[in-house]
Amino acid sequence: MYSVTEIYSLREEGKYQEAFITARRLLELSPDDESLQAAMAWVLYDMIKVAYEENNIDSFSDLFSVFVDYVPLEADKLQVSGTRVLYQVVMQQIENQQFAKANDLMLMIKDMKYHPSLERPKSYYSLLEIAISCNQQLPNFLGFMRVWRLSNLLPKHYQQYGDNMSIAERAYWLVGQHLLMQKNDLPELVEAYVKQLEDLLIKAPQFHHIRKLLEKLK
Repeated sequence: MYSVTEIYSLREEGKYQEAFITARRLLELSPDDESLQAAMAWVLYDMIKVAYEENNIDSFSDLFSVFVDYVPLEADKLQVSGTRVLYQVVMQQIENQQFAKANDLMLMIKDMKYHPSLERPKSYYSLLEIAISCNQQLPNFLGFMRVWRLSNLLPKHYQQYGDNMSIAERAYWLVGQHLLMQKNDLPELVEAYVKQLEDLLIKAPQFHHIRKLLEKLK
């Protein structure tokens, strides 16, 4: 019978399909075994990287949706690696001006589990930077921001340099601008966001652009 060690050996040999089949067979016998789950996730990660290198977006999406199901909650290295390759494939689509595909891929971050005691990976925040930079090109910018969650902003994102908006203020402001354009269609969402901005201004009263935006949303 195969063991976890043998699954990793198959990975090293580049026999990803065989490693996947073996891991799946073992998981059928021990579905709650976290070492097996992690082994399966690493195999899927290898297959995801191949899909990325081959620019096979459909295969990447299918594999990534399975990958996130196997990543253990405290497997921070897997989480870092998975988020990084997702960021890379999103950038690949942005560079090719495939904004709709990029947006769909960005939404896949929703199901990724993260270690509860650690800061989220750098690539997680890089996805936010993409969303901010390309907010006008992404067809579902608001959908991504709901999935990403502004509550995940770090203290450093609230720091302002010169007259420029901080990352946090810009993120909140852009969400508000997109909601403003749909104010009549999404009244309940706008109302909830107004409350969120009021709470934000208590925390960050220096966000003058947010104060002006709030007046328009009310």
